[in-house]
Amino acid sequence: MNIRMQELETMTEQELRDWFENISERELLAQLDAMAEPERLALLEKIPEEIRCNMGFLSDQEIAFQAAHTRYNTSWPKATDFGGFSGKYGQQYKDWLEAYCPEEFWELVCRGDLALLCKEKDVEVGDFIDDTVKALLVNNPAPDKNQVLEYVGHMNALKAQAEEMAEPLMFGGCQRGELGIPKMARPVATRGRAKNRFFDGTQEEWEALEHDADSTPAHEFTLIEEGEESPF
Repeated sequence: MNIRMQELETMTEQELRDWFENISERELLAQLDAMAEPERLALLEKIPEEIRCNMGFLSDQEIAFQAAHTRYNTSWPKATDFGGFSGKYGQQYKDWLEAYCPEEFWELVCRGDLALLCKEKDVEVGDFIDDTVKALLVNNPAPDKNQVLEYVGHMNALKAQAEEMAEPLMFGGCQRGELGIPKMARPVATRGRAKNRFFDGTQEEWEALEHDADSTPAHEFTLIEEGEESPF
């Protein structure tokens, strides 16, 4: 098997997933073993996270946690380190950070800044939605409040429209449908906190992933030393 990196560079996330799913694990490991380190790391970055984890390599969440943990010399995170509930919109922002920006997410967790940032985002998005609903009412006035069902339905529809317009504020400039595949193959420190909305599983499955934290002192992966490359 000869993998041409130039071809991989032009593929979408879904095309990469389909392409790598058609290659046996033995062939892929043999290719990685035969490559020089820079090319090997470049190929590992292209392998979809779920496939990479099934081969025994670290997940994006584990790599990001390792780097932040080492930088700030923190302990294994507790549920309280994630700041609790951050409001409806702050929580959506928090989930997006973890699922799509794990490096930033774990940096904030280890610095102790995640809760404040997400609460500020909740206020920002809430204010935007309130202002947007007021603007929408100018051209689409609500029925008389005495028409309770019609009034409530109209206002709920406007709020839903405003919330959709606010998605880029919570999701890095994107609508939710544009986000692509989340980096949720193997999350870190899941026990005791609500399931990330981008995790494809139940609350029980989410918390069951925490068994890695109890298995060995190193939590089944080696911490990165300062100045070293992420080992995958």
